[in-house]
Amino acid sequence: IVVCVFLAVGTFIEFIGQLDDVGKANYELDTALTYITLRTPRLIFQMLPAAALVGALFSLGNFAVHRELVVMRAAGVSRLRLIVSVGLAGLILMLIMGLLGESIAPSLGAYARELRAQALHDDLNLSEGQSTWLKDGERILNLRRQPDAVGFGGVYLFELGPDHELLQVASADTAEIDSQNRWVLGNYAETVFLDEGVRANTARESVQNYNLSPDVLGLSVVRHDLLDTSGLRRYIQYLKENDLDGSRYLIAYWVRIADIASVLFMTVLALPFVFGSLRSTGAGARMLVGLMIGLGYYVAAQVFANSGEVFDLDPRLVAGLPIGGLILITVGTMIRVR
Repeated sequence: IVVCVFLAVGTFIEFIGQLDDVGKANYELDTALTYITLRTPRLIFQMLPAAALVGALFSLGNFAVHRELVVMRAAGVSRLRLIVSVGLAGLILMLIMGLLGESIAPSLGAYARELRAQALHDDLNLSEGQSTWLKDGERILNLRRQPDAVGFGGVYLFELGPDHELLQVASADTAEIDSQNRWVLGNYAETVFLDEGVRANTARESVQNYNLSPDVLGLSVVRHDLLDTSGLRRYIQYLKENDLDGSRYLIAYWVRIADIASVLFMTVLALPFVFGSLRSTGAGARMLVGLMIGLGYYVAAQVFANSGEVFDLDPRLVAGLPIGGLILITVGTMIRVR
């Protein structure tokens, strides 16, 4: 029930965000609704830790209000037995979140992104193969697509002259977009055709400007949230083997593992609260506490993840600090339970 409530709020916000683009090209209301529906598993994946805590506070709070937890303790049910029972529910939710992150959410998210880009841009040629062809002035670009969110992207560039003669051919193994909507191409190689011969250049990284929408550019970007865990590991290994910076994806990998594990501890964390100050409070107070803790953990995880990328911190440290703090709070509060 809590997931459904959170999902209703999240999809409404998502729908409001799409209204500005409705009516452009072929992006109609039904396409926007399809896009939002396809992104639903991703939203559930993001909100499940907080929803697990709020849901546990509601259900266990009802037991506490009606003194059923007190009766259980008086009947000889140990604290460990309660932890195991609640932890089993958290384990089930953790497995559900893992399944969402491994298959449904990345694949549907990648398809939703491609569907939206195709509807917004009439000149976008999405063939049935694994590539997309675009034209930017005198440049022709071929983007390697990732419809299943497993492909590693990349781009080929062909530059033509005024008489449509071929002036330059270039390729890159990876393509990303910076804050100024410029292409950052990794393992860049180009061949320039001159009157006196041919010149070849290579660079580990090259920054290029193209007059293309960020939505279209995004089709060539390898986004960690659209890769399943195994695909993310393979891409990290690929970056290492090609001497490219993979810190962003390492951080995303460990943060994902920590987020999945946090569902279990969020569920168990509800126990000490319903035995303590929230035992006789109303549902509104329990929901407020759950939201504060859940959102606090989410914000802390995002802050550490972004800081780790900026300050080049160890990915395991970046992911481990928020989940470590959550574990310490859970264990500390459980020890105080009488």
